[in-house]
Amino acid sequence: MDVQRRGQILLDHITFGQGAHFLLEVLLLQFASVFLTFQFSSSLLIEISKPDLFIYAYTGVSIVFFGVLVLFTAKMRKRTFSPSLYSRTRLAVSVLGYLIASGLVILFGYILLIFVLMGETRIGQLDYVFSGMLTTLFAALLAVGYHARIADDRPNRDTMVETITGWDDSHSWINEDDRSNAKQEAYGEFVDRMDDLSSILYSAKTVEGKLLREDFEGWRDDFESHSELSKETIIKGQREKKNERLEQEHQKLASIRHRLRIIAGKQ
Repeated sequence: MDVQRRGQILLDHITFGQGAHFLLEVLLLQFASVFLTFQFSSSLLIEISKPDLFIYAYTGVSIVFFGVLVLFTAKMRKRTFSPSLYSRTRLAVSVLGYLIASGLVILFGYILLIFVLMGETRIGQLDYVFSGMLTTLFAALLAVGYHARIADDRPNRDTMVETITGWDDSHSWINEDDRSNAKQEAYGEFVDRMDDLSSILYSAKTVEGKLLREDFEGWRDDFESHSELSKETIIKGQREKKNERLEQEHQKLASIRHRLRIIAGKQ
């Protein structure tokens, strides 16, 4: 995997396939708002009579903003077709990415401004806590903005799970009696569910999601070129693996089903 693709996969932890333009736009606007606000402020430092009270208040608000950040980030990852994004570790990476991006805005737009104009000795604990609150606020706003974009052009979570589960369950057509009409009806259902799955996979925007779509469409083209008996062999697999091509297609199917089950929350 080349460096560019690795970088895109890493970026997907924040953009979830929506591209970096919105990320840069929001971060620049946040930087401008912070820098211009404090650039012309009469005092960069927070001077109040009861700093401890505000430290507790800012900390509490930061926790709320952090909760919003985690909530919307968790929702976004479950609107993608990237299996790796469904792990809690990757969720932590996404949240950390938002905090780092917003933290850089606060660092260069506020903290360094204080250091340059007033000196390090003047900044106090309350200023650091306030900076932390702004960081979590901006990170939460960024996550909410991305979530709004994803909600507009991606299938909802229920549709994704229903479509994936429907296709996965429809593989049972191979268990029907060969001499019955039920088998043809079940196979027709399998084809319909394949069409449904193909339709929602075209909304995939992440690197892993696009790869899953390509793998599925490639497997489907090969599958439909076979006879009915070979199709059953691809679904069931072979005990002795006499036909290497059919076995390879069976393994491709197993990989696709495994990734889709992770996305549907079945594994």
